[in-house]
Amino acid sequence: MLADYLEKIRTKTNVLVLKAVIYARYSSDMQRSESIAAQIRFIREFAKNNNIIIVSEYIDEAQSAKRDDREAFQQMMKDSKSAEWQIVLVHKLDRFARNRFDSATYRIHLRKNRKYLISAVEQFDDSPESAMLEAVIEAMSEYYSKNLAREVMKGLTENALKGKNCGGTPPLGYDLDEHKFYKINAFEAQGVKLIFKLFLDGKTYSEIISILNAAGYRTKCNRLFSRNSLYEILRNEKYKGIFVYNKTQSRDEITGKRSGHRYKSEDEVIRINGVVPQLISPEDWDVAQSILDNRKKAYGNNAKETYLLSGKIKCGKCGGSYVGRRVFNSCGVKYIYYACNEKRNPNFKCDNSSVRRDWIEDIVVKKVKEFVREFNGKYFEDIQSEYIKEVTDCKQKEIMALRSKLNSIDADIQRLVDAISKCSLESLINRLELLEQQKKEIQADIDKFEIPDNNVSIEQIKKLLSKAEQMLEEESTPLKELINLVVKKIVVNESDIQIYMNCFDKTMTHKR
Repeated sequence: MLADYLEKIRTKTNVLVLKAVIYARYSSDMQRSESIAAQIRFIREFAKNNNIIIVSEYIDEAQSAKRDDREAFQQMMKDSKSAEWQIVLVHKLDRFARNRFDSATYRIHLRKNRKYLISAVEQFDDSPESAMLEAVIEAMSEYYSKNLAREVMKGLTENALKGKNCGGTPPLGYDLDEHKFYKINAFEAQGVKLIFKLFLDGKTYSEIISILNAAGYRTKCNRLFSRNSLYEILRNEKYKGIFVYNKTQSRDEITGKRSGHRYKSEDEVIRINGVVPQLISPEDWDVAQSILDNRKKAYGNNAKETYLLSGKIKCGKCGGSYVGRRVFNSCGVKYIYYACNEKRNPNFKCDNSSVRRDWIEDIVVKKVKEFVREFNGKYFEDIQSEYIKEVTDCKQKEIMALRSKLNSIDADIQRLVDAISKCSLESLINRLELLEQQKKEIQADIDKFEIPDNNVSIEQIKKLLSKAEQMLEEESTPLKELINLVVKKIVVNESDIQIYMNCFDKTMTHKR
């Protein structure tokens, strides 16, 4: 029964009155925000009837449960580590997750933090029967989600075969008529034709962007053009009259995320010729693809440099990322450096200076070595103190639990002694002997916990830290992996470089 389950939660969490948070969501624009209000109203009524106090609400609007990057959901999971509430209340289990893997993973996360998930509609306890029924309902929710996706895919495929838009904004140069077929937007189409003409004439991306922006052309989102927006236009097959559908991979089943750069095999892709008004001749489009492919191949062949700090360096002036680059001067001498990526942005050019790759990488490696040595010495006492405190607290909790059992057995023994004095029954005496044996076993367990064993684990930590220092000294060490572990980020300012470490909020500075 649910009432018994709630009482067990009170006992496990040692509270008199249960506190809960509400998690609610609706998955798309097809559902209205009123559905959130309806969920919350039902949950609050459920809480009131079961003497549960609502302390907070976490709401995700237009978010699918197939994705695990829901902002409010992730905040709730993070808060569960330290929050004083005990229960997460949902309207139905499919509001929490429609994927059994995610559901199990996040339930375990909640249980580790002594928090419990309860559905206001599908009321389960912790009995084996409830566990089985709950698993069936979650499986049905997942089936519903996948089956619905399959049926939607059938309808979209039929639209694709007719040349109808299957969702999303049409590309630059096109609008949609009342039946969702593509029609030409005259002004935008002139911009698309200009892009292909300038590209085929040998103009660079920067030159094309400057010409387009100066002529008043804008992207479909009414923004200034960038390198990425140009590339997508030059690669779009619709401009030569071909409708392409089902090209990119579906969402990843584990992460729930979709990547526009992960493509399906060609036999799965739908291509229909002649259903989209043509803006660029097939011959010109093919020539443009040949140029792009050759550039991509040349770039891939030249990408031989190793950048230890890629993904770690940020610009202290504009907040952009520093990326690795190389150039050759007129004498063929190669220069390798990191530069702010916003230097290439035609709409905003950052003027923060570049830094030579070897110079900054040597500094960072040196600082990492210094930090590991300092960590091994200066901070070790902090680690030791924190570890001993954590172990001691854990042992105290275990000892308290064992002593509670011991007290319970003592009470049982006293009741049996009273009964024996009245009845002198042999079965009661046997029960008494069993309880005495249990007392001895529990006391032995308590004695074990009181034996200190901190030194062994502390020695293990010392060995790990020494190993990290040794690895940094060896030439064969995979430095990039070690830097990723130790360094949080590197900020390049005009006058200095700041290296932020992952531990103890430590920052190391080097003058430029």
